[in-house]
Amino acid sequence: MVNFLLPITFFSKMYTYSLAEPMTMVAFPFFVIAILFRLYQQPLLWKKIVPSKTAFVMGLFVWVVQFATILSSYMHVGESKVTWGLIHSLINLGGWTVAVYLSWAVIQLFVRSEKDEKKFVKSGLIALLIYLIFVIFPQILVTLHVERLNGYVNTLASFFESHWQAHGDYNFYANGSYATTLYRVNGFEPEASYLANMLSVIYLPILVGLSASGYQLWNRLKTAKQNVIVNVLFTFTIMGTLVLARTSTGIFAAVIAFILWVLWSRGYLRLSIISVALLGVLLLAVGYSSVPTIHNTLNQFLFAKQGTDNRTGGTIALALTFLSHPLTGVGTGFTSYFTIQNIPEIFTHNFEYEHVYSQYGFPILSEVMGWFASFGLVVMLPAIYLLIRLVARSFLKTYRIDHANLNVFDIKWDQTLHIAFITMIVMIAFSSIFIIRIYLWPYLLMFFFYREHLIRAEKELQS
Repeated sequence: MVNFLLPITFFSKMYTYSLAEPMTMVAFPFFVIAILFRLYQQPLLWKKIVPSKTAFVMGLFVWVVQFATILSSYMHVGESKVTWGLIHSLINLGGWTVAVYLSWAVIQLFVRSEKDEKKFVKSGLIALLIYLIFVIFPQILVTLHVERLNGYVNTLASFFESHWQAHGDYNFYANGSYATTLYRVNGFEPEASYLANMLSVIYLPILVGLSASGYQLWNRLKTAKQNVIVNVLFTFTIMGTLVLARTSTGIFAAVIAFILWVLWSRGYLRLSIISVALLGVLLLAVGYSSVPTIHNTLNQFLFAKQGTDNRTGGTIALALTFLSHPLTGVGTGFTSYFTIQNIPEIFTHNFEYEHVYSQYGFPILSEVMGWFASFGLVVMLPAIYLLIRLVARSFLKTYRIDHANLNVFDIKWDQTLHIAFITMIVMIAFSSIFIIRIYLWPYLLMFFFYREHLIRAEKELQS
């Protein structure tokens, strides 16, 4: 079962807009059934998925604060098309809570040893390769106007692509799919930037970790050098995909991930990836000056990017919302109303704001500011403290393992996961400047996967 945990999360289509996003995806019933089946096989394992008193109290605290804040905001705003409303806000908060619990429980039940960890990672990477071949690469060709693939891409999209609700002529999927409508690459995600987040936060960190540590995950390859070559090529492929997805989020994410890769790497590997990157930049520069498609793409999404009024104005408005409600925020589902109230007028003169955001709701376009505006300091400060503490524990654990000379540990595997975890945290911090839905299944699974490895390693060090 562990081999299916990450692959199922590629299917991110939402089958209803009435519930929290994680609850509307096929992974939700899959994980519920998997948990019930495992408990049927091994009933005594139920103790492993009972939250600790500390976790229960923390969850209850967040719920009490959010319920009071949501109720207060609802009494202030009333019924409005630009908010989620009282009931739907609580439904979404409940859905996210269930998603967090199920993700933790799945990891608790199915990833219980180093062998399980390796299966979890390997199956995810194999699924990613299949995803690239059959979903991403055809979309890339469509963006290059290979129209014979339009039917194939649209057919896949009709079954598996996640869509936002359309508002009149404002429809990203009017021609059958996101790729054939906007000529940008999104996989099965609702937009290109969400694909960029998934690739850069979930999969690039583990590939960076594998190549930097030199770990031999691919048993069919005969030597460590062959493993490194495969992982390096895989990593560059993902980075290339981020660039070809035609989103500034992907381009910046590729740059940040590459810098981290260089910092983690040593010796010949560092020299090799820098050399390949310099060659790639040189070819890109030549293409920029001589190939119209490359020139237009880089101008549109990097050098001369336009249409940033909503992102800039929305971020300022969220900051103002947080500053006016610093302790508890305005509650889940109510940031849209306050964003519209606080956005500087200079940023409102565009079609998207006038005909969509001001009429149907202003989405959170800067996730980190959205978190502070929604939850306030009483939730965010403890959350940041716990995350920093977890990162510090990972560094301390890795240091102790490196100097303990214990045969019980696969030191390179631990180094791989440590590098991957720290890289993931940095990538999340970067992505949160823009948009990242960290409450979705792949992000939650990977977080709890790394956390469980850390806890298991700490216990073995103590024994």
